[in-house]
Amino acid sequence: MASRDSLRHHRHTQTGKTDHDVRIDSEIKADLKMLLSLGMLMLSATQIYTIFTVQIFAFLNLLPVEADISAYSFENKTENFDDLPARFGYRLPSEGLKGFLIGARPENACEPIEPPPLRDNLTSAFIVLIKRFDCNFDIKVLHAQKAGYKAAIVHNVDSDDLISMGSNDLDILKQIDIPSVFIGEEAANSLKQDYIYEKGGHVVLMPDFSLPLEYYLIPFLIIVGICLILIVVFMITKFVQDRHRARRSRLRKDQLRKLPIHKYKKGDPYDVCAICLDEYEEGEKLRVLPCSHAYHCKCVDPWLTKTKKTCPVCKQKVVPSEGGSDSDSESGDSGAEGNEVSENTPLLRSLASTSAHSFGTMSGSPSQHEPESSDYDEHSDTTDSEEEVTVETVVVQLQQGHPDMEANA
Repeated sequence: MASRDSLRHHRHTQTGKTDHDVRIDSEIKADLKMLLSLGMLMLSATQIYTIFTVQIFAFLNLLPVEADISAYSFENKTENFDDLPARFGYRLPSEGLKGFLIGARPENACEPIEPPPLRDNLTSAFIVLIKRFDCNFDIKVLHAQKAGYKAAIVHNVDSDDLISMGSNDLDILKQIDIPSVFIGEEAANSLKQDYIYEKGGHVVLMPDFSLPLEYYLIPFLIIVGICLILIVVFMITKFVQDRHRARRSRLRKDQLRKLPIHKYKKGDPYDVCAICLDEYEEGEKLRVLPCSHAYHCKCVDPWLTKTKKTCPVCKQKVVPSEGGSDSDSESGDSGAEGNEVSENTPLLRSLASTSAHSFGTMSGSPSQHEPESSDYDEHSDTTDSEEEVTVETVVVQLQQGHPDMEANA
């Protein structure tokens, strides 16, 4: 007794908390654990989204946003200019197109233009620079092709905006075989000043590997949206499954009310609550579990309804699950067979089973126990009398048979 009091006092002194505080802390920890699992799912979803987004943008950055015109002067001066390829004609070769730049005559190329100069050693092609307006783009490029140029550069007027050149005339489109690009006015002025053929310069037209923004932005947004929806659905499903699993492992209120409550009296088999280590006092309400273990209602009820529906000591299920009904019934049958008392049953085992059965039925009223005990006494008296009659009958039969045996002898 003193050791239990000292142990309980030592536990309360170390923690500095009452049993009610300990139960509240356990409930808070369970809620925090659930929130932590949900937070980990959110963090995982955020990490997946971040990694996916970074990889997509890294892949897109590997592609050039716009094609470039690289210009080289006689004095080894180099500049790059942005351009926009036309929607008609051939595409530029993957290695680029190198050529000498010559201004168109007339500048707008709405009429047939002068051909490029003849050279004895044609190691490079000629590219013509054409002014915008006065006629359609396809007409300008077709005139450049007929004049003998390998590519055409059309520049804007009074603006540096880049325009995507197109055509609606199918007959002209079928005739165009050379590539063409569009540049701004400032780039055209720089090319005319330092990089034309007369000043010893040349240019290289690099192809455009990028796609228009709407070509990859819309699919990217669709993919990201689908990923986010899948992540949200996964998180909700996981959360519902965890809640359902936790709810199945706990005892419901209606199931808890079916468990018997016994008011403690001196002389009962157990005198200490295994949860709080406090001794039972006269009149305290004890919750008796099917395994015959009893605890304070205030101690075991939160455990059953918020943690697990098993006995804290022996881990036996308080309420068998639906899926384990067969196994539970089998175990119950085997347990019932094991509790039967026969001549070969050890005395200690019979006493233990009898005491456990008597404590498990304490929740009933005293009036109910008394008839049961009287019935048991009457049954035992009847059995004893039957055994005595049986013994007397055997003795009489032996005595009657004794003279016959003597006569035969």
